[in-house]
Amino acid sequence: MVPPGGALRPVHAGDLRPGDHVCLPFASDEERTTVLQDVVRGGLDARDKILHLAGPGEPPAPVGESLALEGELEPAALLGRLRRAADRSRAEGFRALRITGGPGAAGPRDVHGLLRYEALLEAELGPGRALAVCLYDVRRAPGALEVCGAAHARRVEADPLVRTPGLLVVRTHRPPGLRLEGVVDAAARRPLRDALRSVADVREDVRLDVSRAEFPDLGGLRLLMGFARARAARHRVVELSGLAPQQARIITLIGWDRTPGLALSGPGRPPQPPPLRGRGAAHRGGEVSRSSGAFPSGAPPRPGRPGRACGQGGA
Repeated sequence: MVPPGGALRPVHAGDLRPGDHVCLPFASDEERTTVLQDVVRGGLDARDKILHLAGPGEPPAPVGESLALEGELEPAALLGRLRRAADRSRAEGFRALRITGGPGAAGPRDVHGLLRYEALLEAELGPGRALAVCLYDVRRAPGALEVCGAAHARRVEADPLVRTPGLLVVRTHRPPGLRLEGVVDAAARRPLRDALRSVADVREDVRLDVSRAEFPDLGGLRLLMGFARARAARHRVVELSGLAPQQARIITLIGWDRTPGLALSGPGRPPQPPPLRGRGAAHRGGEVSRSSGAFPSGAPPRPGRPGRACGQGGA
């Protein structure tokens, strides 16, 4: 199986260009809608014509045109229709035709026909007259990810919530959470706090992937501890995934590994169950701020001597 975010290299919706052929494997309506909104928004900004290939029972696209996919899949015939649509879009003054949807959105029932369609589409997109975002509903067919990975090298994801010279924060959906890439320094804390608010109301547990993040001081980690405490008040867990061994040692040395609602995982370290919230822990957790709903009023304790012994500064 091709794992989500594994063999398929991610590309942000706003970075798509004519000639691109990417897939969108989704496991929830929220994931599908969130990413497609960015794909469509990017197309409108670039003056692309939007064409959505709608599966059986799927409503017409709210923006652009829709082409209903009904009956058995005939790859050559479908590609002919897409070719004519691309020619019309150029004649109408659009930069390119931006195709979304496709036969895989309803689950790859005819795998051979679907792979042939994807191969023909790849060749058709070569001249750069169009780009395609092929949808695959992984809930409907167990082989959707395999087909998606066999026909594509990249998967599209939502545009970053935070994009600064030093930090990138991207919303993830399987499991729900955020992926942090870059340096979480003093300048990055405010945009990171805003990004955390975007997942503060998620009803499931949240995973924060920090495998590609650096924390030059304790301020960024302290922010994540406060977020975990707030989620614990709602009986939800925050998993810090991909922790570097040094980061895990610092968190443990300070005592933040006992933060209510926090689970730690990293290389060779399976997720640890979060501490149980007794009456004392609940009392120490503080109240959730009414202004944001994302962080407790009582921030995690500042480090004492052990933190300074690691050479880590405060916030």
